[in-house]
Amino acid sequence: MKPNPGGILQLDDIVGRDTVVAYLQSALDQQSILIVAERRTGKTHVLEKFKATAPDNWAVIKRDIGGIRSASEFVHYVMADLYPHLEAKTNFRNWLQSTVEQLGGTQIGPLKLPNFATKQWKQMLGDAIAHLDENNAIERVVFLWDELPWMLEIIAKTNPQEAMELLDTLRALRQQHANKLRMVFTGSLGLHHIVRRLKEQGYNNTPVNDMLSIEVEPLALPDAAGLLERLFIDNNLIAATQDIFEETAKSLDCIPFYIHHVVSALLKNPASLQQPIDMQTVSAVIEHGIHSSDNPWDVQHYEDRTSDYYGNQRAECLALLDAVASCTGTLSIADAIRRAKAAYPLIEQQQWIELSRLLERDHYFLRHANGEIGFKFTVVKRWWVWHRSLAMGQTGAAV
Repeated sequence: MKPNPGGILQLDDIVGRDTVVAYLQSALDQQSILIVAERRTGKTHVLEKFKATAPDNWAVIKRDIGGIRSASEFVHYVMADLYPHLEAKTNFRNWLQSTVEQLGGTQIGPLKLPNFATKQWKQMLGDAIAHLDENNAIERVVFLWDELPWMLEIIAKTNPQEAMELLDTLRALRQQHANKLRMVFTGSLGLHHIVRRLKEQGYNNTPVNDMLSIEVEPLALPDAAGLLERLFIDNNLIAATQDIFEETAKSLDCIPFYIHHVVSALLKNPASLQQPIDMQTVSAVIEHGIHSSDNPWDVQHYEDRTSDYYGNQRAECLALLDAVASCTGTLSIADAIRRAKAAYPLIEQQQWIELSRLLERDHYFLRHANGEIGFKFTVVKRWWVWHRSLAMGQTGAAV
């Protein structure tokens, strides 16, 4: 295996994901799924491995829909993706041709799809999905829609009502075709942010309360250490001690993206191939990845996205993140709020509590069994402290 930071791995190179893939398949036998995960933790590879290992009588359709700009465009792609699975054993082809003759067509790849008016998209989507029941050879049709929240965000900027209706329509279809249809939503933007903004504009529904939420976590420590060891062996790198693999994996939060980056950086140094690599050498590589102005590990994203995620609450958000990051250990939510509130004393306590919950849902914070919070990922915390020039203090102490 060669290091491939950020790239698409071969199936045999996706390690430590068999358990979550098996759970995903078992869960999809019963209901649709909302995958939540921090970016770069490997959710795309989980979907790829699931798609490759799904039962033969399941039609698994994966598409990145983050750039789609309207509900009607989305329906066009659904039709195009359904066509290979429905053209032979259903009336889908005849229905499609008849509809194109009535409404005119838009060419998408080799297919000509109906050029329907915007207001007809719900009916067209419903009619297309209805043909699933005609093909008895397919037990499940599973749509893996990556970056669905970004699509909804784009639509909502110009037509929030359409975004609301699309969410409700997808939920209704899941209910109507519960025996066969499954949907998997995932994306780098939390769907809860989209729903929250729509609710501010009058949306009152709960569009995904019928879906099971599954979090794709970083690798288990043995799998992360094993991945690093395999990368060393396959690329002729020699470890000075065996415990370097586990220690490095812990330092990188067991996230494959960072592990691949470290090995890639080591290979750029000819000395790495000439002498055993010790933890000091690895630590220097990690320091560069976190602190480099080139942002090779894309950690700048964690600050940049706060503008989109929190809007006019961004300043308070940064204050709360700073308060937690500048603490050497964990601290209570009350202490974190007290420290952040020093800069924004007029913000009410309940707003701080709600903001802390959002930061937890967005994978900045991890709440421990004793109720205290800390940064979920040490790599992000280390970058945050360095980037924002924070002074470190003891738990609960002001800085």
